[in-house]
Amino acid sequence: MRGALAAGVVVAAAVGVTPATAAPSANSDPVQKFEQLSKQADKLNEQINNAKVALRNKQAQVTKANAAIATAQRAETAALAKEGQFRGQVDQLTAASFEGARLNQVSALFTGTSARDFLNRATDLQELAEDSTATLDRFAGALNAAKSAEAQATTAKANATTAAASAATLVKQLTAQKAQLQTQITKVNEALHQLSSAQQTALNTDVGPSGSFVAPAGVAGKAMQEALAQRGKPYQFGGAGPNVFDCSGLVDYAYALAGMSGLPHSAAALQGMGVSVSRADLRPGDLVFFGSPAYHVGIYVGNDEMVNAPDSGSVVRVESLFSGYSGARRLGS
Repeated sequence: MRGALAAGVVVAAAVGVTPATAAPSANSDPVQKFEQLSKQADKLNEQINNAKVALRNKQAQVTKANAAIATAQRAETAALAKEGQFRGQVDQLTAASFEGARLNQVSALFTGTSARDFLNRATDLQELAEDSTATLDRFAGALNAAKSAEAQATTAKANATTAAASAATLVKQLTAQKAQLQTQITKVNEALHQLSSAQQTALNTDVGPSGSFVAPAGVAGKAMQEALAQRGKPYQFGGAGPNVFDCSGLVDYAYALAGMSGLPHSAAALQGMGVSVSRADLRPGDLVFFGSPAYHVGIYVGNDEMVNAPDSGSVVRVESLFSGYSGARRLGS
């Protein structure tokens, strides 16, 4: 029942707003019309998933930058305090030099009453000079530390401002994308109601080939088996298990059960993880992507097939890799 994706489907950037896609022609097959609309909604859903991941990353950057500001400000305060402490000592040394109180070894030679007296005075002068040099070095170090802390605070503030602005932009994009998805969902539901009961049943019960699938050892193989165990569970926008899934939600859920938790709930974000795998070298458990940036992801099961959560009205199923294939990634071992 599942044909190729419509040739006119437009794919936009993962965190941008997808322009409205032309609706299928009025005389198209009702099942094909439904599937086309549903796949378009799935793409919008994945764009929203990716924008949410990007927003969380930006918010984390804001938090990190604000913490850096606080750290830099504390360092600047401490450096300024040391600068003030050593400045007083330097001022005293400067005043003493200006008033002639600091003698050199030549004056010690002329004022000494004996060779031993000269040596004693020279030693005292050397210690005084070393102490003065150390004081000046500490003062210079304090000045440099204060300037460095001030520069770090300035950079941290700029980073926080930039990250916050990016986060605000993503919030606006998310709002627009969600509104567009709701419009698309309405179209999907209208198309779904145009299907006969038998057609609807076929959509939400078709789990694909029922043969056995051999998984390799390791995380990827276990994730494949976990995904296969979810066959028959319905697709839902934003679904991440255990009872409903969208395409990236199924991947995250399966890999978490296999021991690799914390994957981003976004096909486009997953597309940048792991190592690239050529189509000729695909093995069960690899992630297979469609579109660039990816608008759909599945888990390869062999024989040019994948297990995935296809789109609205469908259930987790095994099906052939469809058009729009754009690459594969391998996670874990």
